[in-house]
Amino acid sequence: MTKAFLFAAGGYFLLKSTSAFQATSPAAARSSPLVRLHSSVASVVSVGEDAARDVGSMDMWATNVGIQRDGCDLTATYEDDGYGGMTEDWSLVTSQPISAGSPVLFVPADAILSSGIIRNELYTFLSSAEASLTDLGMEKDIPLFALFVKVLAEYERGEMSSYYYWLNSLPRKFNNGAAMTYSCFECLLPYAAQLAETERNTFSKFREALDMVLVTGFIDKKTRSNMNVLKWAFNVVATRSFVVWEGERMIVPMGDFFNHGTEPEVTIDHDEDGNCVFYSASDIPAGYPLRIKYSGPSDPSALLAKYGFLDEQALGTFCKMMNMQTEMTDLGLTASNMLFYSNGEIAPEVYDCVLYSILGGSDPSLQQQFYDAYTSGDEETKQSFHNQYWEYTLQTIREHVDQTLQDLYALSVRASEKDVVTHPRLPVILKHNEFVTNAFYSVRDQLNQM
Repeated sequence: MTKAFLFAAGGYFLLKSTSAFQATSPAAARSSPLVRLHSSVASVVSVGEDAARDVGSMDMWATNVGIQRDGCDLTATYEDDGYGGMTEDWSLVTSQPISAGSPVLFVPADAILSSGIIRNELYTFLSSAEASLTDLGMEKDIPLFALFVKVLAEYERGEMSSYYYWLNSLPRKFNNGAAMTYSCFECLLPYAAQLAETERNTFSKFREALDMVLVTGFIDKKTRSNMNVLKWAFNVVATRSFVVWEGERMIVPMGDFFNHGTEPEVTIDHDEDGNCVFYSASDIPAGYPLRIKYSGPSDPSALLAKYGFLDEQALGTFCKMMNMQTEMTDLGLTASNMLFYSNGEIAPEVYDCVLYSILGGSDPSLQQQFYDAYTSGDEETKQSFHNQYWEYTLQTIREHVDQTLQDLYALSVRASEKDVVTHPRLPVILKHNEFVTNAFYSVRDQLNQM
């Protein structure tokens, strides 16, 4: 596969591939069973937020380990970061028209970081930490923790690591919940703040669990005490891994350069040998971004908390009715159902949940009747309830929308009083709040016409 470094007009760089997949004899990327090699022995990746990303060397490394792509280029874009600097983002973009069902990226099994394989290789080192996480009710996070330890171990190996060039190509600055401060949480609505704080708490628990790994002498104490390294490693695995099936997470080098799309252009498959192949989901023109759907809810607040970006193409946002968690659970609803759309429309589930709550506060027997109609699919009875209590439902939603808009304004005032240099995540938080505000104004306009 022939590659060249090009500077293109329009403020972006391309790392270009020019041939289809072909047979290779890649150098194995996966390290042999890890031996403790401290950062004092080898040059390590600089994790400072201003450190440059070396994507070019990673691209050559990818070829050497058998990673192949066809019809797409690594492309860098630059945006104002909101406080006088530029944010660099690398992603995969089509270099030619691609037909539906075409393979666009092949990543051999030996290059993939698999939580299952890591847990098997490092069982002696991880078993106590896994038991501790299980006791904390975090069993579902164990695959992520395994990747966290793996990245730390490879970081310590420095240039001796088979993954050094991939690690050195990754972002240093993250805007997700684990990277935020409590001052950031103060500028978010409760739902987004709660999600962001959950990410921060997960990182905190991982730090504690890492002490269990330290007992075995596996991760160097110098690394364990370096908050910048720990947070960087956590953010790498939290934002660049995806769930394959329950109990298994993977990071797929080069595949982690696909951005998120609610309606993705690319699907992911694994062959019988464990290789990962990405296929085009539809016909895609040249110069078009290639995106996958990231793990978890696609609500903008959830994506901000988990991955640290605002999905401006999202169709809507969670209605932020945090006082109706019990009712949502009763009706089998999640934040993904309870949507206010950017065009002002309201998801039917919102009306159902609000009415269910109103009935529970006035007459539990009527609430039960509505519940029975809802769960049995009796639309006629359910609609009869909606017709009878429509004005109450409408009033409740209007009051919620008005109050949320007031809260958002107060949050904007609070954020404007903070120093963006001291709190560099504020620009993306403000963009998120503006997106939510615009959606709620659209909903209010719609409600006023009812």
